[in-house]
Amino acid sequence: MRKILVVIDMQKDFIDGSLGTAEAQAIVGAVAEKMKSYEKEDIYVTRDTHGEDYLQTAEGKKLPVVHCVKDTEGWQLH
Repeated sequence: MRKILVVIDMQKDFIDGSLGTAEAQAIVGAVAEKMKSYEKEDIYVTRDTHGEDYLQTAEGKKLPVVHCVKDTEGWQLH
């Protein structure tokens, strides 16, 4: 059976950016080590993506913190 690894939203804004936390920063090394134990073709990575109009969206009105705007530093994978 093939095993895959899914890495969800390991983006700068969630780690040390606008929504970052010490807990998120603390797991970066462990995630990187885990990724080394998989072949590249068995790793899938998601990326939260918003537009520059984020604060005008339904989510942005409930969570008014701009984050993961496409093509910004915070959108990049850590």
